[in-house]
Amino acid sequence: MHFRKPILQLFIYCLILGSKVIFAHNPDLSNIIISKTDSGQIILQINSSLTAFQQEIIYINGEGAYQSPEEFQNLVLNHFNASFSIITNEKDTLQFKNPQVFLGHETKLVTEIIGLPETVTAIHLKNEIFKDIHNNQSVVIFLLDDFPKKKYTLNNTNKHQIAIELKDGKWMELKTVKTDFNFKYVAYIAIPVIALLVFFIVRKRKNISS
Repeated sequence: MHFRKPILQLFIYCLILGSKVIFAHNPDLSNIIISKTDSGQIILQINSSLTAFQQEIIYINGEGAYQSPEEFQNLVLNHFNASFSIITNEKDTLQFKNPQVFLGHETKLVTEIIGLPETVTAIHLKNEIFKDIHNNQSVVIFLLDDFPKKKYTLNNTNKHQIAIELKDGKWMELKTVKTDFNFKYVAYIAIPVIALLVFFIVRKRKNISS
């Protein structure tokens, strides 16, 4: 236990250092780190390349949407507020205090998390900040006591969200409904059924006319 804190700090340092190399050059990759400071603040940090943020902001707002770094930062914050959420214990929607965007080859969005319950038994996290970037992947890492140690990846397959629950002392990932999958197969079933109905109607009319 005596070495736990230094090891954790070293892990965070290596993680951040590695992200500068990986995420600064890959617009389709990002990470989400939730950690705790020495003063007890719960901090959310989202890291990705500047290109990723620019592509998403331009896609949503169009070319020429910003004329200065400050305008760009404000658009990123607006997009963050509309696209990112954390709900704990199925009812507590966490709030984000004083979010800031730090521009660079690797760009960071950093904010304090407010309202985290003392006991957390379920987490639903959604990040759609980069959802319009092809093959985007966002890795979620919890660096808090009693939180999952496993990394989770958000992508198009899971609708950029995870739902996990504490069961028998273990964090279990819950299955989410894949709406695109359902609609696709409904269409596959509906089309031949409709075609068959049309066939019988046409055939019936021919029999009546003859």
